[in-house]
Amino acid sequence: MSYSEPKVRSAAAEPARRAGFVLPFVVVATAIVAILALAAISTVWRGYRAARLAANGVRAQFAGDEGVALQLDAWPAESLAAMAPGTTISTRVTTAVGDSVRVRITRTQPLIAWLTADVILGPLGTPGRVRRHVTRVLSLDPPALPIVGALTAIAAVHGQDPTAIDGRDRADATDACGALRDTVSRLPIASTALVDSPAGTWTGRSASLTLVDTATVRAAFDLAWISVLARSPVRATDSMPQRLAPLPGWHTLLLDGTTVSLRAPSRWRGLLAVRGDLVVTGSLDVEGVLVVRGRLDARGATLRVRGALLVASLGSREVELGDQTYVQYDRCAVQMALATIAVPRTLPFSLWYSPQH
Repeated sequence: MSYSEPKVRSAAAEPARRAGFVLPFVVVATAIVAILALAAISTVWRGYRAARLAANGVRAQFAGDEGVALQLDAWPAESLAAMAPGTTISTRVTTAVGDSVRVRITRTQPLIAWLTADVILGPLGTPGRVRRHVTRVLSLDPPALPIVGALTAIAAVHGQDPTAIDGRDRADATDACGALRDTVSRLPIASTALVDSPAGTWTGRSASLTLVDTATVRAAFDLAWISVLARSPVRATDSMPQRLAPLPGWHTLLLDGTTVSLRAPSRWRGLLAVRGDLVVTGSLDVEGVLVVRGRLDARGATLRVRGALLVASLGSREVELGDQTYVQYDRCAVQMALATIAVPRTLPFSLWYSPQH
């Protein structure tokens, strides 16, 4: 009996000693599992934040693109053209999902504009805000009026000394584009013929181009005239005396009447179109483009145009100029006037710039 009792005690103590030996391994295994679980959760959370950040970036990109499209759809032609090159118009538009987009338009040249859209989205499940900046370069496409010379007439032009038509493009500090710009001169006169006025001879005639294919020129005019009608504010007139009051900036106006008579001193800056005949007996100063669809009679008036004069002579083939008629070609004034009826086009640039922030 004395030998069996120690054996029993030794056998009972053996399992307890083995259990105490395994416990550290269990603790280590549990810690490793916890660490792996924490790492997996952290990886999933980082992946979720990265996915949300990417989704917000795509949303901001779409918002910028939509803001540009909305601004192109509501193009501010009149307000934009009224301002000098270099001026920026800033506005805000709201996308279909409610994102606010700041849109700015800057015209760097009379017929070139930069359209930018800035989007800032708040932290939507992300640690910070998302920014996108989209820039689009646009060309302002006006109707293709057949302006061949400083004076383009689909008719014979009657003049007398000292009627003066100058096709040299002269840049100076007083025009809308400033003195530091390129110049492109044109022929002074493009018409079917130059004829002396019955009131006197025209010895100092300017160089001219004879329009032989008048059908092609008239077809181009008729096609462009459709756009001029559609994009110009219309003022109904009659044969009573009219006066044009000067407005700030550059504007377009269509005088709708069979015969438009200007007797009081008038001034216009931009595009001035006359649907019928134009009879000037007072004085008319135009900086930009003067378009007459019918007959022009300025024999007893002072007519000064800085830009270009286009006469279609529909129904009559005579353009009567007086001894106080002076036309000076100005490319900047022509482009500034045409910009009032221009529409934005992406061609020829096709440039879309969107840096990531």
